[in-house]
Amino acid sequence: MIGNGFARRLGRAGILAAFAALGCGAPAEERTLPIVQLALHSEVAPAYDDGETQLFEARRSVPIPVLAPSSAELAALSNGAVAPFERAPWVTLDDIRVQLSFTLTNLDDRTHVIEVLIDPWNEFARYYPGLMVADDDGAIPNLSGIHARLRLEGKGAGPASRVHGVFTFDDMDELARDLATVMNMVANPPSGLSGADEEEDPLLVYVNHTFANHSTRDVLAVGYIPPVIPALTGFDLGLRSTEPATVAIEVATEVVDLGSGKLQQQGDDAPVLLPPETVITVGVVAP
Repeated sequence: MIGNGFARRLGRAGILAAFAALGCGAPAEERTLPIVQLALHSEVAPAYDDGETQLFEARRSVPIPVLAPSSAELAALSNGAVAPFERAPWVTLDDIRVQLSFTLTNLDDRTHVIEVLIDPWNEFARYYPGLMVADDDGAIPNLSGIHARLRLEGKGAGPASRVHGVFTFDDMDELARDLATVMNMVANPPSGLSGADEEEDPLLVYVNHTFANHSTRDVLAVGYIPPVIPALTGFDLGLRSTEPATVAIEVATEVVDLGSGKLQQQGDDAPVLLPPETVITVGVVAP
């Protein structure tokens, strides 16, 4: 497992050497993308308000600069379709891996509990979680791909007003695997759940279960994992609160090309993949 402690011990050169050894091919290359900043302001209107539940959100898209295939390369991919995708993926987990490091800061005097959300893209689709609406419980947000609930003390509390964290290479690999699995579930919806409420949508249950658990060890998800997993080509970063809050997050994205040559390097002007147009949502979308 390549976790945060492993990264600290090896350092940047060691990480690249380890990846190169795993791939046993061309040398691994790393690129650290420009720092991404996102703020949630206390004066922002709620993204959702049903009279009982209020959700305050801020989001932004973060593309990963993966080089686009040529016409000939794209045609070759079309000859090797891998379900549930209409063609073979251009980039897979054998080509590119991603890690995120973040600092979340409370800019208010009051304590807040903030949700940090990461929703994945690949070259085929992007995931946007909808809401699960129950008559008696109001609206419950479906799970994001990564969902971290963090407590921040007020800005006068010094270090306690900030949280530092890492979503590791393994975390982000699992995020890519979960998205591919969910895409397969959407293409081949589950028929039902043993012992479940007849009104319960099995697809919604399966999707939330997939993002909540490690798919390779999850009984509901494992049968839907595609044989080939497309790499992440971007993600949506989000902040959510159930009350007005002013907080900010900074995210550093580290991308390692495992020797494929498909990651755009600094100063390269070759065309990159555009964000996918297909959006996958389960439940209902907040108005």
